Parts: sequence; structure tokens; C-alpha cells
Amino acid sequence: MKYPIMLDITGKRVVIIGGGKVALRKVKGLLHTGADILIVGLDVLSEIKELQVQVKEEAYRTEHLAGAFLIFICTNNPEVNQMVLKDHLPEQLVNDTTEQKNSDFFNMATVSKNELLVGISTGGGNPGYAKKVKREVSQLVENLETEEIGNRNKKDKTC
Repeated sequence: MKYPIMLDITGKRVVIIGGGKVALRKVKGLLHTGADILIVGLDVLSEIKELQVQVKEEAYRTEHLAGAFLIFICTNNPEVNQMVLKDHLPEQLVNDTTEQKNSDFFNMATVSKNELLVGISTGGGNPGYAKKVKREVSQLVENLETEEIGNRNKKDKTC
């Protein structure tokens, strides 16, 4: 059983091993968090290089994980993936996008409007279904008067 949580990763080091489409999706999801993002890969997409992140276009080395709070494994190279799993420290949280059983955490599908954020998860077992539910929830959330949430939170911290 997983424990749902929202993390403040402002200023925390997030390392993404790999520079392809999956890495790009992860970077885009992390950009607004204020995290210190490092991308490591031999062939990093130009779209990633254009973003406000640190990029090391080189082969993975253990040193790349130094100081990392979160680590995303986004390569299609099983040997590199296994090296990262072997090299990370127990206090570093890992998401192996190629093999969920190797992961300490995974991302939920989310829908947001103003200060409302709804997380959707199938426990990692059926991401396609989570996407379908996300589309349906998006329609519901679009019709909600979410401004009240922000106002109530500012006035009454017990909500």
C-alpha cells in the first residue's frame, strides 16, 4: 500500500538520468516546484536543453547522484538503470520509470484549478485508466468555483 503525499522540493536536488521523452515529461512536471534539477544523459533532447535546468550530456556516473533528494531513472538502458539502483543511498527516493517495482514513489495524474489540486492514482497498476479518469475529473473541476477554496484557506486555517 502506498502513502499519498505532497512534497515541498523547493531547492532540493532532483536528478533525472536520461534525456529522452520520458525525462522531458518529468522535467516539465518539476519546473514549477523550485527544485534544483539536473539532467544526465548521453543524448539529451534539445527541448530539455532549452529549459531552465542543469544538463550534463555525458555517461552516468555515481557522482551524479551526490546530494540528490529525488532520482528519476528514465533510460532505456537496463545496465545504467541497474547501476543507478545500486548506487543510490537509502535516504534518496528513486522512481524507476522502466520498472515500478524498483521505485520508492511514482507520480499521480493531477488536475488543478486555482488552489485546488486533485491527485488520481491506480497505484501504478494502470496508468492508462488514470489518464481516462483524469479527463473526466478535469471536466468536473473546470465547472467548480475554486476561488472559494483559496479565500477560505486564507481566512480559516482549520479547513
